[in-house]
This record gives sequence, structure tokens and C-alpha cells, in this order.
Amino acid sequence: MKDTVPNPSALPAGANAATPHARVEGILRTVAPDDADNIAAAGGILSSARDMARWVTALLEAGASSTAAPSALTPRLVQELWTAQTVMPIKEPAAPLSALKPRFLAYGLGFNLRDYHGRKLVTHTGGLSGMVSRVALVPEEHLGVVVLTNQESGGGRDAIAYRVLDAFLGAPATDWIPAFKEAERVDEAHARAVEGEHRATRAATTRPSLPLARYVGPYRDAWYGDATIQMEGDHLVARFSRSPSLTADLEHWHYDTFLARWRDRTVPDAFVTFALRPDGSIDRIRMEAFSPAADFSYDYQDLLLTPAREK
Repeated sequence: MKDTVPNPSALPAGANAATPHARVEGILRTVAPDDADNIAAAGGILSSARDMARWVTALLEAGASSTAAPSALTPRLVQELWTAQTVMPIKEPAAPLSALKPRFLAYGLGFNLRDYHGRKLVTHTGGLSGMVSRVALVPEEHLGVVVLTNQESGGGRDAIAYRVLDAFLGAPATDWIPAFKEAERVDEAHARAVEGEHRATRAATTRPSLPLARYVGPYRDAWYGDATIQMEGDHLVARFSRSPSLTADLEHWHYDTFLARWRDRTVPDAFVTFALRPDGSIDRIRMEAFSPAADFSYDYQDLLLTPAREK
């Protein structure tokens, strides 16, 4: 796999690489590639269609035969990767995608497992800012599909994958592009409705419990690490020490809740809520995404920031 590198920083200067694209405040734009070396094990590999085909072929060959050529990908290992380890709940898909509802759904070791037209389907996705990918394997058919895109909508990626799967499996022809597009429209309408509810219930005439300067200070989350709240001009600014993109101007929303409007507009806005102790000092900060359209990987809800002593 000579066209594959283990992390973005290993890409040679001037390499023939795709440019990522994402919707920024509703407009499709080119965006800067992620500096992903610190999460490279979870999503840093850059590859080509040819190299991905070689990798998929190696998996399928090892998984299909106990007499496969000697390799780190042994049949026993691949079968373990594709064996259910965690049973996952089956949710009702959006109406346009009802035909994709599985009869079983599980997670193996790094692979999602489900059924599709009577076959076991082994899949995995990948994504960084402005890029998403899909790998779909049907082991009993020795079939592998790889879709690489340089934009963030998963619908186009999955529409292509299922179209190819249908053709090989002899399934009824389905135009998946409008189906995924309609499902995306439904999700966007739901997101707008939730955002509208937030705005409708905003108590706009309220004020923070404390002078803004009292919210200033260092904070720490046991999982993430350090963050700071500072005054800049007449408003608060939040900065997360390990993530330069997580710098936000805090707009007072209501009561002791602020809206973090990140200066990097590819990052979804988030509520920042301060809880006070009886003496009026800051006890903790909780966060949550403003919109359900925010990517699931922004785990705001898992942060519990508490005041930290100055080092």
C-alpha cells in the first residue's frame, strides 16, 4: 500500500490529495484539513482507491479460507473482527430508508455488523472535517465496496455503496440518492425545529447571576484537561488548551447559560451553563450542542468542567 500514510502530517508536500469540503453556515466551502495526528489511530490514515482495494481484498481472502497465504491477517483474526461483541439496538430509520432496516445489528471489533438482503454485511465508516468514507464487505460473496468522498454528507457516500451492493446482489434497483436526500431533509427539519424551540423558550430579558468577571478563571475536565474563561472587551471568551479550534465568544443566552459561538465556524455552537454554589462561586460548567445536527463526535455533554487552581 505505497499510496497510504498513517497520519495527515506524513503526507508528502505537493501530494495528489483531495481537498476537504463542508457546509459552513449553510454554504459549501473548502475547509482546512484536520490536524489529526493525536487521533490518528482512530481516523488518521490517508489512502487511495487502489490501496483500499488491496486492503479489502486481503480481509476478504483471510476471512474466506483457512488456507489463506501467511499474513498478519489470519482467518481466525478476521473472523474475530467480524464476530458480534456488542449487540446494538435497532432504530426505526427515516421513512425513505425503511428498506434498510436490519434484522440484526451489532458491533464487532472495529466493524459494524448487520444483514442486507439475506447476507451478512460488514461495514466501517471514517471521517475527518470535510471527508467521509464507507467500506462495505459481503464476505460470502467475496465482495468489497469502498467509497471515498471529500465532503461531509454521509448520504451520497451511502447511496453509492448501496447502489453497488444492490447491483451485485441482484436486489431490486433503488434510486438511493433521492432517498438519502429526503432522509437528510427530514433530519434538517428536525434540527431546525429543535433550534426554534431553543429560541422560543429563551428568556431574553434575564441577566447572568454574577458580574462577567466572576466567571473568569481556569477550569479543568478530568477527561479533556484544561480550559479557560477570559474577558475580552465586554464579553467572555472560552479557550480549550489542547484544541486551538475550540475558541469561542460566549454570547449570553439566558440566566447563567451562554452560547459558545466558535471562531472556527466549522465547529457547531454549544450551550455553556454555569452552576453556582450557595456562596455564589462557580461550582461547575456543563455543555451541550445547540443543534441535534452537530456531529456526534463533539461530545460536549460529556464535559464536566470545574474551577481549577492556578498553576
